[in-house]
Amino acid sequence: MGRLRRRVNALRDLFEERELEFLIRVSGEVEKVEGPVVYAGSGGDVEHAVILGDTLIFIDSHLPETTLSEIREGVFRIGGEILGEERIGKLGMGGKHIIEFELLGDLIRIIYYAEDATRFTPIEIGDGCSVYFVKVPHPKEPRVGSLTSPESMYRWLRAIKIGGYYLERECPLCFRLRPEDLGFVRIASGYISALSVKNALGNLYRKVRDVKDLYELLRTDRDEGVQG
Repeated sequence: MGRLRRRVNALRDLFEERELEFLIRVSGEVEKVEGPVVYAGSGGDVEHAVILGDTLIFIDSHLPETTLSEIREGVFRIGGEILGEERIGKLGMGGKHIIEFELLGDLIRIIYYAEDATRFTPIEIGDGCSVYFVKVPHPKEPRVGSLTSPESMYRWLRAIKIGGYYLERECPLCFRLRPEDLGFVRIASGYISALSVKNALGNLYRKVRDVKDLYELLRTDRDEGVQG
């Protein structure tokens, strides 16, 4: 059993029963690729993040110090032991807060940025990310953009490595087009728990190629999706 699937099993009491099957499938898939995981609009949701990788980049501009407290509480909730913390720069102005902790013998790092994920690009993904995760894309702050916009989707879909994954809930890859038109294939669908829409399903996509006219396709697809 891989280390990420092992985490799902160890944390199964923290998940809703109906999401376990999907999370087991997701963890087994994303273990195939190495690299940082980006969680846009993360809040303090540590349990869903740790089943995706070891370097976790959280981006959420809403109440930074409160979010940090929620992240620490999340680490304790899953049975992790915090080994150290470091603040580099000022949160909300490009700075970051790093929390390193141990879980099931593994060293995991959360790098938290208090930024607008639709505009901010972490330095850690200069070579791309292995997973891009959005669970609730609706902004809490009026000055923050929408993660569902073609501009935001373009930036992050481009950042995913070929062979990497896009995991979403309420932030569809496409409306009218096929995932293959955007360079992705859908691997699995299933329930992921959240505090917003209760019956929305999550989808896991794998990136298989870069698409030259990706932005134009996304913009057209979203315009037609809204109209339809």
